[in-house]
Amino acid sequence: MGIYLKGLDLYPALVRCEGGIYRADVIDIPGCRAYGASACEAEAKVGEALNAHVARLGRDGRALPTPSVIEQAGSGADRYFAYIAAPLP
Repeated sequence: MGIYLKGLDLYPALVRCEGGIYRADVIDIPGCRAYGASACEAEAKVGEALNAHVARLGRDGRALPTPSVIEQAGSGADRYFAYIAAPLP
């Protein structure tokens, strides 16, 4: 079971720096990713990508997968996990 706040599901995204560019990947949704010049920009853009994914699934009558809970053990100076809010369908 994932993390839940009233009206929101929170999806883990791995944010990492590769060659000076930040990349954020939503763990539970393959291909849902974004890039940015900073970690904050990558997080904001992956939130937009997740919202677009929610809208596409809604049009297709499908639901998002249940969000995972990720242990922070794999975090480091160049990578960390952020939880990205997705509106409930």
